[in-house]
Amino acid sequence: MSDLFLQILLLSDSTLRLATPLVLAALAGLFSERSGVVNIALEGKMLGGAFAAAAVAQATGSAWAGLAAAVGFAVFLALVHGFASITNRGDQVVSGMALNIMVAGLGPTLADAWFGQAG
Repeated sequence: MSDLFLQILLLSDSTLRLATPLVLAALAGLFSERSGVVNIALEGKMLGGAFAAAAVAQATGSAWAGLAAAVGFAVFLALVHGFASITNRGDQVVSGMALNIMVAGLGPTLADAWFGQAG
């Protein structure tokens, strides 16, 4: 009985730990939808922020610098999305999808150039 309880506890722990970034991205999407912006680029912002955090943390040896780089890169992508969709009146879904595709290709390309290991 205690093994079953331990397995349930471990499963609950890993579920909460792994679902937290997805829940936070869903909340960000909720806030953007409530403000009238279709923000389909949330996955690209998460991926770009993760790459920026890993690259800067590896280069500087500081996790806090990596966190700052992740936030900065995600804000930069939000500014690009806002410039394309609000300032230039582009389609929000198209610009968000373009950011997703750009970041999905940019991450492995930069990783191969900087670290010699792509993917």
